[in-house]
Amino acid sequence: MKTIKFIRHHLFFILPFLPILFLFNSCKTATYTNVDKVLPAVYTLPAQMMTLNLMDRSIIGNGITPPKYGSSLSVIDNARNTMISDIKNGMPVSNAKILAARLDGHPTRTADMIKPKNITAYSNNSDGLFCLEQFDFQEQRNYKDIRKNQLDKDGKSYTIDAVSATRLIYLRTFWRLYDGKTGRILMEIPQYTEDKFETEGLSRQGVNAHLDTTQTVTVSTLSRQLSRSLIQDINPKQVTSSWTYYKKGNSIIESSANMIKKGDFRNATTYLANNVKSISSEKLKFRANINLITSYFFNKQKDEALQLAAFEYNRTNKREFRELYDKIYIR
Repeated sequence: MKTIKFIRHHLFFILPFLPILFLFNSCKTATYTNVDKVLPAVYTLPAQMMTLNLMDRSIIGNGITPPKYGSSLSVIDNARNTMISDIKNGMPVSNAKILAARLDGHPTRTADMIKPKNITAYSNNSDGLFCLEQFDFQEQRNYKDIRKNQLDKDGKSYTIDAVSATRLIYLRTFWRLYDGKTGRILMEIPQYTEDKFETEGLSRQGVNAHLDTTQTVTVSTLSRQLSRSLIQDINPKQVTSSWTYYKKGNSIIESSANMIKKGDFRNATTYLANNVKSISSEKLKFRANINLITSYFFNKQKDEALQLAAFEYNRTNKREFRELYDKIYIR
């Protein structure tokens, strides 16, 4: 019991300082983020396309034209406008803007293609015109009468009438990119996302109440999903890696850290290689060697990086050297 009390007493004393200890340790290191490669976009805009206008041509599914921009907007209109605005901000062009909505599409299908002879009237002389040609948001609920087995207080089985229900909410959009000068269609992007939820209850009223209040998904939820997906697909994707280096300890470590932060690996490599041997403290030499191995690698001296990492791991048995060796080896 005395041992337990002793441990509890010391834990009570140490626990408040754990965040401080973690913060102190993290202050010793920094992270260098490297772009390992760039994956091409799923949908690639023409390189010469510098200006792009966006336009809403869609009509909501029930055939009712929504209010004009600037007036009172419904929830669906708000979601649609936010989607167009988000996509405009995510376009990889130097100049993008949203034109006044035309809303000349169809309530049950994709809008007709803009005729080439009319493109300049639509595009407002931009290099490209990106049109939302369909925005179809629907909620469907299906019900089924079922029989459920139950057990009474004596463990005897009996059946009751019940209702199962399924809620399907989906959003389907369709985008077209037109050449703003010729009217030629450069790309077409269909999108679809849905959310499905099932429940059971004793009455249709009960399951409806459950559908209304559980895992609620709105048109805004789905439109944000599609806008994020489109922005990702239309932009090149950077694949990055993170590399930890030391920035505190002595002047050698601090100077090398400043070089690594700037991406100046050539000078960092030369500086550390000339000075690391002068460090007598094993703890500080460890930090300097981590910085040197990292600098070797990014200075296109992979063999030197691997050799030093292997040497230091064999000498010190520090797992950080082995982890760094493995990380560099596979690249």
